[in-house]
Amino acid sequence: MPSFADISRLVRPNRVAVVGASDRPGSFGRSTYNNVRNNSSVPGGTFPVNPAYETVLGDQAYPTVSAIPGDPVDVAIVLVAAGAVLDVVKDCASAGTRHVMVLSSGFSESDDSGADLQQQIVETAHAAGMRVYGPNSPGLTNNADGVLLTMSPVAGDDVSLGPVGLVTQGGGLGRAVMQWRDRGLGIGLWASPGNEADLDVSDFINHMVDDDRLRVIGAVVEGFSDGEKFIAAARRAQEAGKPLVVLKIGRSEYGQKTAASHTASIAGNDVVADAVFRQHGVIRVDDVDELAETLLLFHKALDADVSRAGQVCVYSFSGGTASLGADMIGAAGLQLAEFTEQTAEALVERAPSFGFVDNPVDLTTKVFTDSELNRAVFQLICDDPNVGSILFAMPADYGDSTVSVTTDALEIAARHDTLLIPVWMSPKHGGGYDVLSSAGFAPFDGLNRAVTALTRVVEWAKVTLSPAPTPAADLAAAAPHDESGAARAALGYDEARELLERYGLRFPAEEFAASAQEAADAQRRIGRPVAMKLSAKGLVHKTEVGGVALRITSPEEAARVYATMTDPERLALFGFTADGVYLQEMVGDGLDVLVGAHHDEVFGPVLTVGTGGIETEIEKDVLHLAIPFTDEQFTRALRPLRLWQRMQGVRGARAADTAQLAHMAQAFATMFLEEAERVAEIEINPLRMVVSASGTDCVTLDAVLLAR
Repeated sequence: MPSFADISRLVRPNRVAVVGASDRPGSFGRSTYNNVRNNSSVPGGTFPVNPAYETVLGDQAYPTVSAIPGDPVDVAIVLVAAGAVLDVVKDCASAGTRHVMVLSSGFSESDDSGADLQQQIVETAHAAGMRVYGPNSPGLTNNADGVLLTMSPVAGDDVSLGPVGLVTQGGGLGRAVMQWRDRGLGIGLWASPGNEADLDVSDFINHMVDDDRLRVIGAVVEGFSDGEKFIAAARRAQEAGKPLVVLKIGRSEYGQKTAASHTASIAGNDVVADAVFRQHGVIRVDDVDELAETLLLFHKALDADVSRAGQVCVYSFSGGTASLGADMIGAAGLQLAEFTEQTAEALVERAPSFGFVDNPVDLTTKVFTDSELNRAVFQLICDDPNVGSILFAMPADYGDSTVSVTTDALEIAARHDTLLIPVWMSPKHGGGYDVLSSAGFAPFDGLNRAVTALTRVVEWAKVTLSPAPTPAADLAAAAPHDESGAARAALGYDEARELLERYGLRFPAEEFAASAQEAADAQRRIGRPVAMKLSAKGLVHKTEVGGVALRITSPEEAARVYATMTDPERLALFGFTADGVYLQEMVGDGLDVLVGAHHDEVFGPVLTVGTGGIETEIEKDVLHLAIPFTDEQFTRALRPLRLWQRMQGVRGARAADTAQLAHMAQAFATMFLEEAERVAEIEINPLRMVVSASGTDCVTLDAVLLAR
């Protein structure tokens, strides 16, 4: 299990030193010291360190951190040039400093020599029991405790209080989200650990999980220094019921390259990252606006019953707006709430006859002339137990009338656990917009953005608030191969079979033959139709070299196939030499499934499951799960696949028992974890699911194992 750093004295320090503090206007040394000294609460004092100054902002300056009298400082903020940082760290180590916050750049994000220097800094710090924040970082802002350890000259203007924790590897995007305070987003803690030489995103997510004041967590991730540690932090957030919303950069090759050059972290396989996020209830968003809007909606949903948020009422005084909102709700897979009979009758009685109240609700402009209409109808909808959220869509500004409508909605919604989602569709922001904003409910700019954020909330609630799942196992990806189908580290089929059988996976009856006569004799002993499969050192994909023949029904046919399949001249064209042939009992028709496991460079052990057999490359119908996983996670990941539909039975065919596949996947994943020192990758293709009146039988027909 990955371990997390205790960063409580980093985010809430008692004494802070600023190395490189300066009196020079416009310098980072001045803005940083000003933030710590004048914009922060640091009970034990703030100390400027710079041998070139006697005083900084009127405070006595010290030549080194070790020259500061009294107790050791909790945090030393370092702004000197990269080449001088190591000496500062050594001095801090001698002074008993707890944390060094390196804001300087020029390390692993620059070149190999910078990476070497960064490693020396970490090793020096760890030897003294010190932790390193950064380098290449803008600092840290703890609004909840009034601590601004940052170089930003506008940090004092971006102070907001609220239940959102934010961690970003880059500073610019983090500052952009911080400035959503003007839209009502309250951020209690923002950390930006830069290159993550030591402390990383996961350490801060873990800290935010344990801070009761922070109830929603956002992150901007360019890459991962430790993917398995991130999984552990995400799992803790899910177990604590705290939404984790992530903007992960690197969907394209361009994004992956620029992310790596910025923070020197690993973007990794984006498909696997997507799967891991879904598995552990992480909400992935695609840009900064969507991140901020989703965090804002979760912020406002803290006092709502989000388990009902997917039951939506679209509420407007414009028929077109109401219809458009309902259409978007349906397209997003959400549901229009069905009012109770009592509510429906009351709405018909109170609403104008030319309005529409069967959800979506269109009260028409009658709300502007009937002052009590909006209050009465909105109250009825909030009282309805079938309504979990209200998409409150204002198509345009109508002066005082819009002010009245929005004021009523805010007042009534505040007394209920129904989630209010205001939308302002016009570029003209009138008094009604100001009413919502001043109450911390800055409206979404459009219906699509509001529905997207609501969908994220609903998806999270389904995964996180579902019954506790039972432990199961993990999945992994197919073994890489070159153009000829060879993999240099591939072990023999017999070794793969022996290993898998030891973990309970079933194979059909089979024999190995090293000659045509042995092949004929083996077919005769098996006594049923057989499949013949070529065995050759390094061969992974047998079909690509003509190494598979099916339904061999006689000894004579087996001898002929053996001679053709193992012909030296034929195989020489592919670069292989035959060892012999396996003759395997033909198994009945069924669904062919691919099951594989490999070690992902970011997230560690990963399982892959999908359509198998000859359709694997064509269908590209697979799922990924980080190991370990649960039965519920496995089934949820399986459902979007086309394979799932086939498993439900097509045109009267019997449905396959997916629990049997989950059980097999658990055994397979256990094997991969326990044999990690020996096995680099392993693939079963196909695993055949044979369905009969007596149940579902999972039989391994072929397996490839790549050794470490």
